[in-house]
Amino acid sequence: MKTFFFFGDSLTLGVNDPSLRGWIGQLSLVSGVPVPPATFYNLGARKHSSAAISKRWKSEVEARLIPESKPRLLFTFGVVDMATTPSGQQNISTEESVENARAILVDAVETYGKKNVVMVSPFPVVNIEHRERIGELSAAYLDMCADYDIAYVDIYSKLAQHEPYLNNLSDGVHPSEEGHAIIADLLHQNEHILLWMNNS
Repeated sequence: MKTFFFFGDSLTLGVNDPSLRGWIGQLSLVSGVPVPPATFYNLGARKHSSAAISKRWKSEVEARLIPESKPRLLFTFGVVDMATTPSGQQNISTEESVENARAILVDAVETYGKKNVVMVSPFPVVNIEHRERIGELSAAYLDMCADYDIAYVDIYSKLAQHEPYLNNLSDGVHPSEEGHAIIADLLHQNEHILLWMNNS
């Protein structure tokens, strides 16, 4: 029984989508993966940085696994890391964010196998300075994942040039149902995601 775990922040959770499906729900529908027996766990949490996710991901997987589970883990974070505090400081440095991601992914691969782990880049936002920092972080994540031969999906590059998506961010960060559909469609076209969802 395939069990999918999606870790991230409010963009993973689906904040601002009145359908309550978010891109994870829409991806599950278009993927063709039968539900049941497959299970999809949306484990996004608002305001969660890479540091916060690093503290909780493993225990949350372990708490939900049953003997017949075949766990698949997807991680996507970084928007919170690259945001600034009221004093103007970046929440988490790019270097620390990359190290957090490396530690999470290496542990996940060692525990659950390389073919069952994938990372998706953080998503762009409307604010140009914040978006540029996210783009730099995404490129750093890509390099790190390449060094460790871990599947990385750069959805940032496509969405950052996707005017319908950016125009859909009514609060500057979170897409509505239509924006989540764009994310789900792009992910469904990606070979890493297809292999991750469909390998036996």
